[in-house]
Amino acid sequence: MFSLIMRRPVSQMRGTFVTALLLICTIPLSALGREIERVQSHMGTYARVYVHDGSQGDVNAAFETIKRLDLLLSDYNPDSQVSQISSMAGKAPVTVSPEVMEVLTTAKRVAAETGGAFDPTIGAVTIGVYRFGREDARPPDEDEITRAKSLVDYNSLILKDDTAYLEKEGMMLDLGGIGKGFAADKAAAALKSRGIEEGMVALSGDMKIFGHDTEIGIRSPTGGPPIASFRTGKGDLAVSTSGGYERVIDPGGKSYHHLIVPESGFPGRDFRSVTVVLAGDAALADAYATSLFTMGKDNALGFLDEHPEIGVFFVFSDGEVFYNEAFTHIVKDPKLP
Repeated sequence: MFSLIMRRPVSQMRGTFVTALLLICTIPLSALGREIERVQSHMGTYARVYVHDGSQGDVNAAFETIKRLDLLLSDYNPDSQVSQISSMAGKAPVTVSPEVMEVLTTAKRVAAETGGAFDPTIGAVTIGVYRFGREDARPPDEDEITRAKSLVDYNSLILKDDTAYLEKEGMMLDLGGIGKGFAADKAAAALKSRGIEEGMVALSGDMKIFGHDTEIGIRSPTGGPPIASFRTGKGDLAVSTSGGYERVIDPGGKSYHHLIVPESGFPGRDFRSVTVVLAGDAALADAYATSLFTMGKDNALGFLDEHPEIGVFFVFSDGEVFYNEAFTHIVKDPKLP
């Protein structure tokens, strides 16, 4: 089964940045060598590609797609198009590739749809202040957060023709809440274009599965055995998990995880983890998982009432779980608490 391992206890992570959202995939190799499964390191995590009735060349094509998108979207790479947009904020538009324009358009649409709970311009806070994923990561300074919040505004991301422009100097893009899902979509599309009818692409907690009926287990954020499981069925399925245990700054016992509420500049506290399932679109699943986490419990439940196409499995901060009707309809054979 595939297992989303969501968390190690924070006490094991104190004083460090960690990427604790791991994906362990164990696929029975029962097809006499017709199945290929490989893992590489991309986008700051483990990327896993599985194909049935494919070749090593097919798997390589998926990994090359992920690698190419990482070079375009990474905010760690100063030469990426995303970094160029940030460095030219308040100065001039930057010409971008069609794929960068596509992911920015989707990100801006989700930002509007969620009332800014998802905001691709959150980088002034996540990168500029918290420095998540970097060696100089540090506890936040409230005055810095206040200043940085004034630079978070998805409406100031201007997309026109083949250019992207951040209107205010100091604004920064952070596509960490959508980039891995987008890459999973594109890598899966690369496999399909080569005739693969059954496969899977996973980057950390973001997965795109097509034609492959397998079991996914959601393990408790506090460790231990899976608290729920389901089968994917043979259609296209996207699964994304956001959790407040990945990339944690924990100075003096107080954690600051990477899922920042744009309005406050501080981490969301209502959830331990949010898992989203959608019929196909991994970029949207990724963005919705992020935004549901940051909009808080009450707003998230209200948002789901307006979006019956989104299936969710929540673990709230008190350990209680919630799943909606869409979740049980989208997945197959759910085993739920």
